[in-house]
Amino acid sequence: MLARSLIVSTAFLGPFVHAELYYLIVGGLGGQVKYEERFAAQTEALADAARRTLGDDSRVAVLSGDGASRDALTAELTRLAEVTTAADSVAIFLLGHGSYDGEVYKFNLPGPDIDGEAFVQLLAAIPAKKQLVVNTTSASGAVLEDWSGDGRTLITATKSGGERIATRFGEHWTAALSSDEADANKDGVINAQEAFDFAARKVSDSYENAGKLATEHPQLVGDGARSFNVALLEARIATTAELESLLGELAVLDEEIEQLKSRRNEMDDDVYLSELQNVLLELALVQREIDAVRSSE
Repeated sequence: MLARSLIVSTAFLGPFVHAELYYLIVGGLGGQVKYEERFAAQTEALADAARRTLGDDSRVAVLSGDGASRDALTAELTRLAEVTTAADSVAIFLLGHGSYDGEVYKFNLPGPDIDGEAFVQLLAAIPAKKQLVVNTTSASGAVLEDWSGDGRTLITATKSGGERIATRFGEHWTAALSSDEADANKDGVINAQEAFDFAARKVSDSYENAGKLATEHPQLVGDGARSFNVALLEARIATTAELESLLGELAVLDEEIEQLKSRRNEMDDDVYLSELQNVLLELALVQREIDAVRSSE
């Protein structure tokens, strides 16, 4: 398991091999049996995706049921502040119900809820500069301004605190992390932008297909979503040292493409297209090698 974990982590992080990715998944209070079951299933599915991605569960923290108390959440966020470094990445998924009274947002938990201000203060103490926070709760749009920050990608299920109906976004976000359909560029990796686009589209489709007005409008704030990889699909899991090396090369090339795109407006058209073509050619050759290795396994 340790060897597989190292293979997966190195290939997933690409050039940032000394960085670590940490997950915190919180299934909040359901209030009714149907919601308790729904949130528990989503929590477990996200935990499975996180463990598949890292190869083990040493950096996957899961709080659910009675264990998802305010004290437990505070302790886990405090632990992340102690164990992470600036080079690390943190992905936090909040599942359940939220509430907003016009002034204060609260994430509903067994026992006392945690309010938005307390949560973001704990979040701010985490040194990891690359952060992804996905709040799938009702009324989650209330935190869009307060929880935004440098290096932080924030995703909410609703556009405001006024959208208070139980959301569908969490179900589709969870599905995205194991979906070939969500993998828009077919690289075997689901990044936060891909997962958001997939989930937001599925939410919209679900209301349209039911002939109902949507009561939630997912939002994404921050410019790091496309470069924040949140899950590996099974096809991207390395099982040999040779495959590890090739997947590492693929991750580096993926990062080069994203960097080129980010500098597009600063480059001459001819230079941009030439450099992009070169990287895409290298990527195609590496992908061909990967396919050959997999076909021989």
